[in-house]
Amino acid sequence: MTDLDETTVQPDLIATYYLTSIDEVTEHLRAANQLGLGVRMHSYLEADDGGEGLIERWEVELFTSSPVHEGGLAEPEDTAATD
Repeated sequence: MTDLDETTVQPDLIATYYLTSIDEVTEHLRAANQLGLGVRMHSYLEADDGGEGLIERWEVELFTSSPVHEGGLAEPEDTAATD
């Protein structure tokens, strides 16, 4: 396993998209995958125009490579059976 140190350089942000449907999100994720780009995605709720309810929205950020979460990588669990 590779250890990440404090000098790990984060990839460059290419673009940020604010999307309104899951179909748009899926399209952007497929395109990023084909191009070998890194992606960070967040969902959030926004009040609708009438102010009566909430609408789900998505923020998709595209990077030059896969971004590393600031908390680091999770250690894999050992699932091997022991006797």
